[in-house]
Amino acid sequence: MHLIFSEKVDFSTNRVIDWLYYYDQKYEKFIGPSDNKDHFKFNDKTISFTFGGINKEEKQSISENANPTKIDSTWFRRPNHNTKSFIEEFKYNGIYPKNILNYTLQQRIDVFWEYLGYRLESNNHLGSFKTFELNKPIVMQEAEKLGLTVPRTLITNSKRELETFFKSCNHRIITKSLHEIIPEYKHPTEDTNTELSIHQYTTLIDNLKDTPKVFAPSLFQECIDKEYEIRTIFLNDSCYSACIFSQLNEQTKIDMRNRDANTPTRYIPYQLPETIETSIKQLMNKLNLSYGAIDIMKSINGYYYFLEINPVGQFGDVSMQCNYYLNKKIAEHLINKS
Repeated sequence: MHLIFSEKVDFSTNRVIDWLYYYDQKYEKFIGPSDNKDHFKFNDKTISFTFGGINKEEKQSISENANPTKIDSTWFRRPNHNTKSFIEEFKYNGIYPKNILNYTLQQRIDVFWEYLGYRLESNNHLGSFKTFELNKPIVMQEAEKLGLTVPRTLITNSKRELETFFKSCNHRIITKSLHEIIPEYKHPTEDTNTELSIHQYTTLIDNLKDTPKVFAPSLFQECIDKEYEIRTIFLNDSCYSACIFSQLNEQTKIDMRNRDANTPTRYIPYQLPETIETSIKQLMNKLNLSYGAIDIMKSINGYYYFLEINPVGQFGDVSMQCNYYLNKKIAEHLINKS
């Protein structure tokens, strides 16, 4: 059986499952804590690992109704690391303080959760149980060390430093999240038919008049006039790239995620220069990643700029628009057909 850690709704996961079904493979899609009232079951199943002894025999299985199932491979698509919900509604009527008991149970589940990933990563797998997000500035500097070019970048909480950087970049800079983007939030309005959607995109800054003297640590970069963007899907030491003409639409010019439903962005297959691909492979190996969605920009001056890596980023658009059949390749990797 193939174990998949993902989200409740993820288009790309479902397309891989289609191929597993085509190849007559059993799978279990794990999306987080179970709805079952027994909070120590996972997807209404139990998980067991054995090891040690004179023979040092290791076994692992998922069981449902006492019927164990062998785990053949694991895909860490988007593993859920929030284990708190396992015990939030845990009912307890004893005399031992519940808050201390909850803490103890939380620590126990965290250890089990970490060990679960450790064991599953020792067998055929794709992705990483631990690495579901990266430190963006560290990755950019590691990319530089391996020969990739990154935009001029400032990380600061000081308006004075920002003003100096702003002037040196000809009064045109962008800001993006220093960490991962904030989750999208939809706020109800008085009009029952509409919602206020709050989300986060890369933003152009052309003045600093409303900037406070001190603010939360933030990331700023020079604004680069791009010829096009490139999204590269790194999968098992191979690069699958798409050229994305986001600069042709004002709505997607600064951030291609700000999609225009009426004018879809054009994608075409793309071959990165060999030196760029080599540096990407070296970087992914250094980060110990077998999968990642990598964003690159080519400027109108012909320079390639490395932007960032999302270790659980979407690959569906690149796969579908460029006919790479990445869904099939992932399924075949899980069943050892590649």
